[in-house]
Amino acid sequence: MISIPQIILGTFQFHNTNELTSIVETAYRHNIVGFDTSPSYRTEGMLGQSLSVLSSQYNIPRENLFIQDKIDGWQMEVTKGNITYFVEYSLQQLKTEYLDVLFVHWPFPDYLNNTWTTFSKLKEQGKIKYIGLSNVRKRHIDKLIKETSIKPDIIQIERHPLRVCSEDIDYCQKQNIIVEAYSPICRMDKRLIESETLKKISLKYKKNIAQIILRWHLDTQVIPIFMTKKALRIQENSDIYDFSLTPEEIVLINGMNINYKIFVESACCPGI
Repeated sequence: MISIPQIILGTFQFHNTNELTSIVETAYRHNIVGFDTSPSYRTEGMLGQSLSVLSSQYNIPRENLFIQDKIDGWQMEVTKGNITYFVEYSLQQLKTEYLDVLFVHWPFPDYLNNTWTTFSKLKEQGKIKYIGLSNVRKRHIDKLIKETSIKPDIIQIERHPLRVCSEDIDYCQKQNIIVEAYSPICRMDKRLIESETLKKISLKYKKNIAQIILRWHLDTQVIPIFMTKKALRIQENSDIYDFSLTPEEIVLINGMNINYKIFVESACCPGI
């Protein structure tokens, strides 16, 4: 099994298998071997087909790819937390015998503990290598560990310079819980594009602002999950390993935090 990649390609908002297959191949050619999906994205089947084509074309063993999936709230509800059937279905869609990571997509309180216990059993069976929680904060993790005695291996949260999440990330890193960031460049929000801080750092390293932000994630020990349909963006986003930010630059970027969130938690997960 490969280690968790430093950067992962997301498949949210893909609607065409050929388009995704092309992007997946481009990603692989730029040393990106991690891929993220979800039942709610409706890309599991497309990603499975894309990775099958890729593996055949380049003769890639399964263990040299890293596949992440999720369990959605409605799946937790209809099974009362016994989500094994849906995991098996996802494995079929993805044409794989195991998932590298399975996340609870949103911490809906009903059946969360039962779902989490099932995750742990599936991990013991080898169907899942790592178990994770998405869209959580410290309080959710603490409560779940207290009630189930099962610690997550990974969490996945919305994180970018406008939402730094320092407290939650510090907590996870002290607990040896890996942190992934979705929407890592905040869809290139105008406030990032026009940031004098980011412009100055960009000029210094001769990198674009998105590359600076992705490097900031890496330098703060967070794994960014980015999504693009453009081959050029794949090339740019993978070209972030020839420099590192200084501690002072990281502090400056952290200082941009305004707790802004694209995906409003209370709308997506009532009671969060």
